[in-house]
Amino acid sequence: MNISKLLVLAIVLRLLVSALLFHPDIKTIAFQTSFLKRGVVNIYPYLINNKAILPLKEEFVYFPLTYFTLGGYQAMISTFLGKDFNSWLQDAGANSVVNNPNIFKYLIFLKLPLLIADLAIAFILLKLFKDKKEGERAFTLWLFNPFTIVLIYAFSNIDLFAVLLTLIAFLYIKREKLLTAAVFIGLAVSFKLYALLFVPFLILKAKNTKEKLLVLVIPLLMFLVTIIPFWSQSFLDSALLSGLSTRLFGPSFTIGFGESIVMGLLLMSALFFAGFVFDHKFHLFNYFVTLLLIIFSFSHFHISWLLWIAPFLIILVVKRPILSLPIFFWAIFAISIPLFYSDRFMTISLFRIYTTWYDMLPTPFLAIQKFYDPFIFQGMLHSVLAGISLVIGYKINKND
Repeated sequence: MNISKLLVLAIVLRLLVSALLFHPDIKTIAFQTSFLKRGVVNIYPYLINNKAILPLKEEFVYFPLTYFTLGGYQAMISTFLGKDFNSWLQDAGANSVVNNPNIFKYLIFLKLPLLIADLAIAFILLKLFKDKKEGERAFTLWLFNPFTIVLIYAFSNIDLFAVLLTLIAFLYIKREKLLTAAVFIGLAVSFKLYALLFVPFLILKAKNTKEKLLVLVIPLLMFLVTIIPFWSQSFLDSALLSGLSTRLFGPSFTIGFGESIVMGLLLMSALFFAGFVFDHKFHLFNYFVTLLLIIFSFSHFHISWLLWIAPFLIILVVKRPILSLPIFFWAIFAISIPLFYSDRFMTISLFRIYTTWYDMLPTPFLAIQKFYDPFIFQGMLHSVLAGISLVIGYKINKND
């Protein structure tokens, strides 16, 4: 395998998708993180206190490390992009991206940090396998499967930073370096809260009481250190307790008197205690995958979340080829569900940078609505996804 040629082809492909598809999140995040170069350190109260005079009114829903990472990067490239770039960020008009002569350059440069993280994941997958051919297959699958390319570059998916750090943590878990893994999990949590769900399973993997305590304390301490300087009601409302964080535990059934059983948390708890009871059969990778399958089976997930599980599914396809077809169908259903949300920028408006004529086209949601309830249709897709998740989860755990 010629890695250099594959990399060149992969980079060209990614640059094309980066330039040609536009989701408004990339501009919103760039606008919000642009305040770092103006000297704004705590973005959360700033956006809320100045909402009346700001062209874009959205709150910053990500954690401080995301703000400093992307804000620092933007400070470095702003001079190269010129004064028109700042004017473009300030323009909240619906047509600010249509026929803009610089739009392709802006999109490429704003997505370059994603490209770096994306390629880093490919090389980590290469290192994860002892067998060279398996590593090369994982490397190639990551670089050239259409699912991750669309998830990252069409939707400007900054969850990728947490995914990268989580995968690095798993690399150190394989090397039996749990404390180093805990550090990277802590960094991942500081970008995206979902990685905190891996911590209980790190505790199960630890060999003694001291190590168990450390793998618990290290990620929590790192997370707290990164957020405490920004702790405020605006931070809580915008980022920590936002809908994107709390919807993980949304689906539930009532047991009376206002009390409910949260399905996702119920199954995650069962998974954890199964590992606790059957520790002699404990395989951390299988538990990580099963945990993520539970999340996607029992939550109204955002399309960006699909990246959380993507590297692990690549590993599964390589290690267990028999699961290739179920995983392929899982990916098809998983990425299809958000495309049927009532959100134009999931589909049609990704191409709006070329012409506003796309505004006249119906979304899949509206098209289905003409003859069927789109919410019931989404539920059917999600039910099939949960069924496939059950099969994959059973298959990977039955031989533990």
